[in-house]
Amino acid sequence: MNIKKSLSTLIILTIFFTGCSNYQVSKDSTTLPDEATKQRTMTKVQNDINEIIDKDYKYILSNLGEPNATAYWIDKSKINDIENVEDVEKLTDVNLVYLKDVSNEVTNSSALYLQLENDKVKKVQIVDYSSPSLSNSLIKSKILINCYTNGDIVKLDNLNKKNLDEFIGIDSNDMEKIVGDKKVSYDAYLLDNKYINVYKLDEGNKLLAIFVKNNKISQIKVLSNKDEVLSTIKNITLNK
Repeated sequence: MNIKKSLSTLIILTIFFTGCSNYQVSKDSTTLPDEATKQRTMTKVQNDINEIIDKDYKYILSNLGEPNATAYWIDKSKINDIENVEDVEKLTDVNLVYLKDVSNEVTNSSALYLQLENDKVKKVQIVDYSSPSLSNSLIKSKILINCYTNGDIVKLDNLNKKNLDEFIGIDSNDMEKIVGDKKVSYDAYLLDNKYINVYKLDEGNKLLAIFVKNNKISQIKVLSNKDEVLSTIKNITLNK
């Protein structure tokens, strides 16, 4: 199973324990752990979630490292309040996602979900991301933006050699025809079966945005920066 698709599916489940918090990610000068420490902490939490309940973000970074993804949930009614990336990072509805040793997808398929409120872990969920029973449905009043730590760089020259219009209408599962096996840096799940995959380009702050509707690629754009991505999300959501 493709880890990227599985992770995206799983993050959707975090909506079931979302809530309000004043959380804001800041790594400060925290020393990140080695792989052995991360896996040891993951195992402890899997055995007893109380191991991490009420721990602060500094403790999480020190023992689990940076999350594989940070999930931001936005109410449709509040989307107009989001002006830039900094506004997203200040959102109160935040979950951290950690995969347990993704080097072997067959034997390791656990994901740890942490919800933080006021910089403290308040809710924890452990899910098998290989499970076929995972829900793919989004709550209709919510928009989900995921930020991944291991996104790849796509070469703009490679894109310029292709006629991107030829890919409009193809199945979203064939997105590799555009970007190869590159990992996405951001994605956003919108309303009405729409989502956007965003890849970093090797030229300045430019980004490649691939828009999908009803599992078909509907639009492909090269955007100037992350704020332009947010502006596009707002326009789609508000039907401008």
